[in-house]
Amino acid sequence: MPAAVDLVLNNGAGTPVAKTFSLINPSAGLNSLAQWQLKEGTIRGVFPTITNLARKNAGAQPANRSTFTVAIPSSYTDTVTGLTKVGSAWKAYIDVVVPDDFPEALKADAVAFTSNLLANALVKLMVRDAIPAT
Repeated sequence: MPAAVDLVLNNGAGTPVAKTFSLINPSAGLNSLAQWQLKEGTIRGVFPTITNLARKNAGAQPANRSTFTVAIPSSYTDTVTGLTKVGSAWKAYIDVVVPDDFPEALKADAVAFTSNLLANALVKLMVRDAIPAT
């Protein structure tokens, strides 16, 4: 298994800035959650997070399943107390299933298509507001 490390990802600014999602806890193996946080915000409850859970698929076909969740909470200032409160959160779920009998020769293309999908301009627009392309 690969070693868990901090994740450096560009933000969405006009001139992208690399942001470091710090490894909070690595996975202990299958069925154990790994978590990263971007430690930006006034309170920990509004830190953007990325999690990953890898497990054996419970379906009829033997497979490994890896689920990533990206959560970007919003915040607001309570007008009475002046404290920062956690608002709604934008969430993305990426669920990948790799059957045990999937050919090794096809894995590189599968990874490239999947990882490049979110870099596509049309898909970015669709993801931004969770709308379909018509």
